[in-house]
Order: sequence, then structure tokens, then C-alpha cells
Amino acid sequence: MPISKLLGWLKSGGRPPELAEQAELLIDKLLAHEYPDRWQPDPLDTEAGRVLLAGEPRLQIAAALAALRRITTKKWERALLLGSLARLLLRRDLGLQDADLLAILEAARAAFAIVPRPIPVAELVGAVERRCGQSEPSAELRAELERLKGDLRAKDTTREMRKIIARIEALLGEAPEFALDGGEPWTDAAFLEFAAMDATAAQAWKALLHHAGSGEAAKPSRKWLGQARALMEAIGEGAFKSSVAGWFARVAPLGTAETAAQLRISPVLPDRNAGVLRGLVWCCSMVEDPGLCRAIGDLAVVCFKKMPNWGPLSVRVGNACIYTLGALRGLEPVGQLGRLQLKVKYGSAQKLIERALDDSAERAGLTREDLDDLGVPDYGLDSNGVRTERAGSFTAELRVSGTAECELRWRTEDGAEQKAVPAEVKRDHPDDLKRIKRAVQDVGKMLPVQRDRIERLLLAERTWPLPTWRTRYLDHPLLQKISRRLIWHVRRGERSGLCIWQDGRLVDSQSRALEWLGEDTVVSLWHPLGSDSDTVRAWRNYLQRNQVVQPLKQAHREIYILTDVELRSGTYSNRFAAHVIRQHQFAALCRERGWTYRLQGGFDSGDNTPTLLLPRLDLRVEFWVEGIVDEVMTGAGIYLQVATDQVRFCDAAGEPRALRDVPSLVFSEVMRDVDLFVGVCSIGNDPEWQDHGDARHGEYWTRFAFGELSGSAQTRRAMLEELLPRVRIADRCRLDGKFLVVRGVLRTYKIHLGSANILMEPNDQYLCIVPGRSAADRREPGNVLLPFEGDTALSLILSKAFLLANDAQIKDPTIMNQIRRP
Repeated sequence: MPISKLLGWLKSGGRPPELAEQAELLIDKLLAHEYPDRWQPDPLDTEAGRVLLAGEPRLQIAAALAALRRITTKKWERALLLGSLARLLLRRDLGLQDADLLAILEAARAAFAIVPRPIPVAELVGAVERRCGQSEPSAELRAELERLKGDLRAKDTTREMRKIIARIEALLGEAPEFALDGGEPWTDAAFLEFAAMDATAAQAWKALLHHAGSGEAAKPSRKWLGQARALMEAIGEGAFKSSVAGWFARVAPLGTAETAAQLRISPVLPDRNAGVLRGLVWCCSMVEDPGLCRAIGDLAVVCFKKMPNWGPLSVRVGNACIYTLGALRGLEPVGQLGRLQLKVKYGSAQKLIERALDDSAERAGLTREDLDDLGVPDYGLDSNGVRTERAGSFTAELRVSGTAECELRWRTEDGAEQKAVPAEVKRDHPDDLKRIKRAVQDVGKMLPVQRDRIERLLLAERTWPLPTWRTRYLDHPLLQKISRRLIWHVRRGERSGLCIWQDGRLVDSQSRALEWLGEDTVVSLWHPLGSDSDTVRAWRNYLQRNQVVQPLKQAHREIYILTDVELRSGTYSNRFAAHVIRQHQFAALCRERGWTYRLQGGFDSGDNTPTLLLPRLDLRVEFWVEGIVDEVMTGAGIYLQVATDQVRFCDAAGEPRALRDVPSLVFSEVMRDVDLFVGVCSIGNDPEWQDHGDARHGEYWTRFAFGELSGSAQTRRAMLEELLPRVRIADRCRLDGKFLVVRGVLRTYKIHLGSANILMEPNDQYLCIVPGRSAADRREPGNVLLPFEGDTALSLILSKAFLLANDAQIKDPTIMNQIRRP
């Protein structure tokens, strides 16, 4: 029958025979139409489509079946149109019978095997749900639904498809399966636990996991949390905490980025498992437990860790961790948020952390600064920084021993120390041992975070009443090993001074007790910028005399003041311009120091400047860098090196601020950061650069590797002047300008105090020595007590000096071949 005649019949209300033929003719007319958007065609754009959708139900049923049978066309835009038509029709209550549904499901399954995307699976299931109502599906319909469920699982594991599968399971009267896929360490551990449970407990977990994976919004609703609470009660709080804490600890990338690339798989968390994991983290917002808080904090660090070429492991799960820590009451979650603020540098995560901390401070009626102080956990340590735990007949002694170390010692009942974990504890008290080891890990992770937070106080210029400061810093069980090795400024009325903790009292640089301190004394962290050279020298001598190793560079801190050139330039500094730095290392260091920066590549629009925000001072600091266009890139199109340019200070709106108007302390600390970026990331620090056979930047490499000393290198030289007389190779070493000169048995060597690169006399022949990567290789050499922690370049210079002073004993053939080469 011609299309025109068919449309005339339908418009006049006539009823021509053979509905299937009518449906085919109308679909032909639809397919022949030109659609404005070929990738999102709308059947209602055509007269045939409007007539069809206004026709009687049996005609629409025939059209839905015809569309599904023809959807396997090789022309993609036609498949999309047929899918759209079937979707519109199946959304309607057409009075489908079992025979209709069986035919439609069979056609849909056949098409799904070839072109799954256009098939309106959700609408298909909705049609079956309307047909079945409150009754059970027939045996034939059940069998077809089982086959459809299997097809969906084999083809598609997205979140939306899992919801559809759950609806099919409900139609079939099946209990929900565990909403997890195996193959990950944490899911495999979960399946082992489920296998050991009785049927009731396993069923309770099935229901909770199914609910955990159902969340859609950025955070859970009250209704969602209420349902979760009821499901958790069926499991029990103790069982819930124990299981999820263990699972969180096992979350990890699915192999390295390199392995994933070789196997063509993604190392980040699969969508299905990530959804369930996020829901489990949300559930934890209803459980008050310090150990679980720490497990959530650890999970957040793991989830925001960036996988090269892939991005973070799971932003969804990481954001859920921040939400949960922000929702929990007490100081333990605040401490974990503070830890994440320093450890996690993912941009959107930082905003969520800030908001969570602000909300926590508002709930507690505190300022953010006070909340940061009070949120430092003590982990059960006593006033001496020690925690004791019983495990059978033995006592475990956890002792904070430094800035990043927590020692674990075992003692017998009579007090004798054990060199290793007692066999009895391993055998009879595994849970106690696990808890104790976890505490050691927790303390070890938190210490360096707090050290970094305290270093930032140098720029914040905070003050505390003496009693408050004693409680929060000097006598705090966790922080005392850091705070008691720092120098503090104290002021009472018109009187002020500097002090450090020594033998239970606060003393000056000559070890004299400050007897004039009182309850009204105000305390702040000392910065050497405000002191004269005699004061700074006196404190450096104190540290040397009393063998105090500071947890951060304080008494020896570099000072940067405005130069005449910078005063003339007005609003920018070129002090650290024209350097070539390794971009990936630079980006990591930016994140560590609180700067915002993302990697640049060939795709970059150019609007990507390393930025430090100082909102309290209405300042925005920019360090301009630019990708070097002719450089070799990574496979993802990321520049390996970038060139440095100006440092600028602006207000929050981006308007330049005159350098002379920037507070001197802020200027010094910012320029110290930039000096650190260049000093650490410059290609001039690569001892193997010349051996790469790459002539690019050769002139720059030579200029930096053996050039004038930066501010940090000059400080290093001053420290070596103090240290060298005390080392056992003192008679073989001397300082000469920018070099440490070491007289060996075979040759004399000049170690540059900035880059740690080496020249050999008499002809300044270059000597390449690549430092080791292990912790043993990085430790301070020759038992030299350095005045502060963290200067890896100083340790490297001294390591090379000790090695070369005894060059005749070197066993490495690579080094010896260079030394003996004429």
C-alpha cells in the first residue's frame, strides 16, 4: 500500500488490514526523512511519526517490534532513530500481552548482541513490570528475562545497567547478589569474608552492598542514610567497622600505569566497585570510631593519588571520604582532614576539604586556626610521647623518636627489651599485634604532616597565650618532638626574647632559663628575618653546641630581600627566570608546597600558571613557566621540561602589587619556595644529562651545574664552614668559592655546592656519580650530625666528599673508569 494512501486511511480513522505492513511502511517514511540532528533524531519531527504515535495501541506494538528487528542496520544514524522510536513506544501503556513481550524481548536481545547502545533496555523492563504488576511472570517470560539478564551482564557493567539488572532480579524474585566484581585486593578479601559467613550474615551484607552502590548524588540524602542505617544494624556495628576498615586498607591501583598500558586495562577503580566503595564510606559517617577515621583518611590519600596518564585512582571515593570526615563529630576526623589538606593536592578535593574544615570549625564555635591546633590527635601517647600496650605477657612500647619515626619496642614482664616481636605475641595475640602495628603506622604518617603544618606557621605569624601554646605544642604528646627542637619568640609587656626547650625549661641561646615568663606571655614561631646576624649566629652555635637537629630549617633558613633590580622592575622579579626545569618533578613539588599547578602539554591553552594563594593577605603569587615547544613529550603529550620566567605578586583580583608593598616575610618565604623549585627541579642537577647524548640546553646545564650559588646554596656553604672541622676527613677538605674541594688519593675533586656535580682537577674533567635511591643511600654520611632535617643536597655533597676522599677504595667500575681516564 502506498505511504500516501496509508496516511489517508489513518487520518480518516480507517483501519486498513495487516498492522505489521502498516508499521513497516511508516518506519520507511521515518527513515527517509532528513533530521536536523542526525545523531539525536526525533520521530516527532515527521508527519509519519506523529501519526504513528497517535495511532491505536496494536499498531504501536507492531511498530515497536518492527523497529527492534530493523535496528541492526549498519547505518548508525538509522539505528539511533529506530531506537528512539522503540523507546517512545515502549514507555506507553500499550496493554502488552505475554506473546507481545516475548516477541519484543527476543528481537531486542538479537539486536543487543550487534548494536547494544540504541536498544531501550530500561523501557523494555518497564513494560514487563507494567505487565506483571503484582503477579509473577510466566515461565516463558521468566526464561526470556533470564536470558536478557545474562546478555546485559556480558555486554555492559555501567552503573545504569546494574540498576536495570537489579530490576530484572526483582521481577524474578531473586535476592540481590553481592554488588561487587572480583579481581581487586579489597573485593577479593570481601568475598573471602562472605564465604566464611552464615547465610543470615551474608544476606545482610548483600543488601547493604546493593544499597551502597545505589547512590547517585554527590553526597547521600537523609533517606539514603536512613536506609543504610537500618541495613547496617542487621550486620552489627562491630562487624561493619572491622570489615570495612580492612577493605579500605586493601584498596590499591590495579597494577602500575606501565603494566596497565601493556595489558590495555585501566589501573583506576572500576566504576561498579567504586560506586559500592563510595557508599560504604558514606555509611561510615554514622559510626564514631577513631580507628575508622584514620582508615578513611588513608583511603582518601590513596584515591587521590595520581596515576601517570590516568589521573587519580577514584575521585568519587576520595570525595566521599572528605564528606564523611566532615560529617563526623570530634577532633579525630578534623585531624584527618588537616592531614589531607597537606597530603592531597587535587584541586577540587582541596575546596571540599576547606569547606569541611570550615563547617567543622563553625559547629565547634572555633576559628579555623584553633581547630587546626586542636585537631592534632595524641594517639594515646603519654606526656613523654610514649604509649604502652599489653599483649599477653609482653608490653609493647610505642615511642615518638623524631619527625617521622615511631619506634616499637617489646619488653618482658621484668622490663628486659626484646629485639623482635615475641613469638608468643605473633602466635597467640595476632589482633593485638595488628592493632599495635597500625598505631605505629598512624603516628608515622601524621608526624611529617604536622611538621609541614608547623613550618607554614612561619608565614602565618600566629600567636598563642603561653598556657595555650604549652598545651597545644610544647607538651603535646605527638608534637613535642617537633616543637621542643624549634626556637620560639616570647613577649610579655615590653619585654621579649627567644627561647627553646631544654631539660624541662625554656632557655635562651646561652642556655639561661627565662624566669620572667608568665601566664600573660604571648608566643609565636621565630623567623630569623626579624633578627640581626649576631642573634642568628648565637642560635646556630646553640644548636651545634647542644647537638640539636631541628625538624625544619629555621635557624639556618635562607633570607631573601628585594634587590635594586627588583625595586626598579616594580611589580615582578626575574631572579629565577631563564631556567629549564623538569616539569613532573616541579608539579609534584608545587603540590607539596601548597602551590596550584597542572601539567602543561601540546594541548595546553597557555592559561596555566603556578599560583600560591594567600587570602589572609589578599595576595596571589604567580611563578610564570612555559612549556618548551620543541621538547620531547610523553605519550600523553605532556612537556618533559618547562622554562621559568617572572615571579609576580597580585591582589585577589589579579591586579599587580608593587614588590616594595609586599611584606618582607611573605616575599622572603615565597622566593625561598621558587628557589627550591629551581634548585631541585633544574636539569642542571641531573648528573647524567651530558651522558644522554642530548645536546639540548647544554649551555644552560653547564651554567647551572657549576654556576653562581643560589640563596639556598649559600646557606649550605655557611653550614659546611661549621661542619667541616668536625668531620673525620676535615684535613682533606676545604671550601673554595662555590665548591667543596676534596683531596683524594688519586685526584682532587671540586663538588659544586648548588648542584652537587663534580669536576676533577687539574683539567676540570666532569665526573658523573649518580646517587643511590634507597633510604640507606640517602642517610647522612659519616655519622655527621646535620643542624636540621630535609636538605638532601647537603647530605649528597657530604656523601660524595666521603666517597672521594677515599677514592682508591672505590669499587664501582663506572666511577673508577672516569677517575683513571687521562
